[in-house]
Amino acid sequence: MAAKSLKFNLAGKEFVAELQSKVGKDDLYGRVEHIVEQGGKRMERGWLLPDGATLRKSQVSTTSVDPEGSPADTPEIQSAGQKLELRPSSFDGIEALEPVPLETLARFVSTDVYPLNAETLAPGLYRGTFNYRKSARPRDALLLVRDDGAFLLVGQLKACPILERTVAYQFFDAPAGATDEAGDPLDFSMM
Repeated sequence: MAAKSLKFNLAGKEFVAELQSKVGKDDLYGRVEHIVEQGGKRMERGWLLPDGATLRKSQVSTTSVDPEGSPADTPEIQSAGQKLELRPSSFDGIEALEPVPLETLARFVSTDVYPLNAETLAPGLYRGTFNYRKSARPRDALLLVRDDGAFLLVGQLKACPILERTVAYQFFDAPAGATDEAGDPLDFSMM
């Protein structure tokens, strides 16, 4: 995939970054490819029609049509009874970024990771949104800039608090001399 340009706005300054190919499981762990050959010739998937004709997988595409077979209008997207407008792709506009503390990364669930060429940006963590394609719901994005490179992390920011190293539970911190309602200490030998 050729690099695509993303335009960002940070504190009133615009800059351009080149988005590289997405890092996927195949890049991290490798890939097993199942190849079927017959007579030294590589076979490909397809469908056998009732009349005996075959269709290759590359010859089939899909589209939305009405009951008469005419192309259908673009469906209206609604959420809770409200019509949602499609937001353009991030490649077609300028995405706003804001600096955020590094702890934000602990609350972020990444689904996609893209390496970026963003030399003009200072190291740190920046928050914005990202749409690869036109969509009604933009996804959360974090731009992680390090000395050795930059990465666009796409996913969802979760609202979970970050706990300290020690968590005190009231069960364990019961006042001294407290007993249960019957006045007897717990006896686990009876189980």
